[in-house]
Amino acid sequence: MTGKSNIDGTTRHSGQWMPDRRSGAQGGGWACQAIMFALLVIGGVAVRLAGHELPNFAPVAALALFAGYFFRSALVAICVPLSVMAISDLFLGGYDWGIMVLVYGMLMFPILLRGWLRRTFVLGTGRFAGRFASLIGLLSCSLLSSVLFFLVTNFGVWLGFPTYETSWSGLAECYAAAIPFFRYTLAGDLFFAVVLFGSYALALALAPAQQPATEAN
Repeated sequence: MTGKSNIDGTTRHSGQWMPDRRSGAQGGGWACQAIMFALLVIGGVAVRLAGHELPNFAPVAALALFAGYFFRSALVAICVPLSVMAISDLFLGGYDWGIMVLVYGMLMFPILLRGWLRRTFVLGTGRFAGRFASLIGLLSCSLLSSVLFFLVTNFGVWLGFPTYETSWSGLAECYAAAIPFFRYTLAGDLFFAVVLFGSYALALALAPAQQPATEAN
């Protein structure tokens, strides 16, 4: 029985979800998904709390990008950044609810890129061109997420606070004042995306080497 590819990069075969070899997305069984979910949330909360003194240098957007790539369900993927933010904000404290909605929403946006990422970030190819294309695909998704986060959240700050004039010059001033923070956002998103996806690619590359020993036992 043949399988059918879905638009999100997964494959359905005999009623079961299977990874699409073209994308390298590996969801695994429910136990694997549950373990990965717990690791991402616990690790995300720990890193965000430990590095909260660095403004906007956080793993949440990268976690959302990876969750969208890894998990079968987009709803489960959304729960990863949402849980990380909600739990860590219990310790860090809240702020203006309108800005919080924008921040939470934009930190979940990378999940919408799951289809694009699964088509561009292809694992298992030994060719340099394939590895380079996968890296470019990953960095493009990360960069797009960072830029949109910067544009949308700071537009909300300009629109919702009297700090800046409600004019084009006021908007430009708001964006200019946020550029130093954007550097941290960009650096954090790229760094954690490379760490997450690089670790995952390494784990998949090492897994086949362990398979014969497992079968022998």
